[in-house]
Amino acid sequence: MNTFLQECAWIYRHKGVLTILMAVPIVYSMFYPLPYEQAVVNEVPTIIWDNENSDTSRDWIFQIDASPKLDVIAVLPGEPNQAEFEQFPDAQFFAHFPANSSVKLAHQQQVDIPFGGKTDNFLVYSTAAGAFASLVQQINTDIRLKTFYQVEGNAISAIMSASPISANISKLYNEEASYYQYLVPAVFVMIVHQILVMAMGMHWGYRFEMNRPVGDPLKVWASHLILYSLQGWALIIFFFRVILPHQGIVFNGDPTALLNVSLPFILGAVGFGMVVTAAFKEQETALIWCIPLSVPLLMISGISWPNLAMQDWISYLSQWLPSTWGVNALIDVAYVDHQPSLLIGWRNAIIWLSLGLLARYWVVERWQQSANTTAVEAN
Repeated sequence: MNTFLQECAWIYRHKGVLTILMAVPIVYSMFYPLPYEQAVVNEVPTIIWDNENSDTSRDWIFQIDASPKLDVIAVLPGEPNQAEFEQFPDAQFFAHFPANSSVKLAHQQQVDIPFGGKTDNFLVYSTAAGAFASLVQQINTDIRLKTFYQVEGNAISAIMSASPISANISKLYNEEASYYQYLVPAVFVMIVHQILVMAMGMHWGYRFEMNRPVGDPLKVWASHLILYSLQGWALIIFFFRVILPHQGIVFNGDPTALLNVSLPFILGAVGFGMVVTAAFKEQETALIWCIPLSVPLLMISGISWPNLAMQDWISYLSQWLPSTWGVNALIDVAYVDHQPSLLIGWRNAIIWLSLGLLARYWVVERWQQSANTTAVEAN
């Protein structure tokens, strides 16, 4: 108990650790979600090269511009070329209506409509391409119905002939989920993970930098486990029950499931922090190493880039990190009503906490040996 109270007192006196634990989550949570508030990409600036220049092509352009996903900023004659495209810096997408499209359609000939755009942002391009493909599909359906109606003579036969197979999209889990609802909570979970790691690193390095007693490794390990687990749990509740609903991301999962999932994640994060920061001898070392570590952890978690697109060894490695399981599991229970496997979370927690305890013993033993050697040399 004395060790636990001593560690609490050190945290209270350490302004840097207090700032990391208390101020950073509040300040960061206020401004990070702002760029994502629109939740989806809309009004992608689009250029149309209309080489057809007919009533039909103008009707197509009107339908494209009416789409909430696309915004026609220019209609140009001729064919697409890079020089003209670069004259519109805001343009992200383009389409080309070839000449004689109406004539080909009247003769029931296929018309190829090229389209493309900037691919530096996959979300913008995929949104524009998907919206354009849907519009072309709708136009295609209208043309087929008109043709079949002329052949069949009645609308019912025309519809059945033009669309013999009907496909309906069935969304699994939460059909209201968006990119905003998916990314922002995931980043907040990573913030919790990194705050715990950085705070533990500064806390652990503080005792060496200030030449404080390292104490019994087991007691210090248990004290840090309790302290930072409570802090992590408080941050999870604060983010998911206060900040995210305030930002319009409403928690619709089971509160009990959230707590059940957050516990192994937090314990795993604490253990991971103990291992990563075990060799830190200065407070600044935690900031130097832990801040850059945030980006690769987020990347391999599968949030900003899918695991299916990663190399096999990276995907395998990510499964053993508390952050990967925690991010996906917390989003599952909070927003998509899906229960993840707790076994994986507890496996990671036990492994990292065990490694953290061993690392603490190893560091303390080396420090004591160094202190004894220094004392002998001084004598």
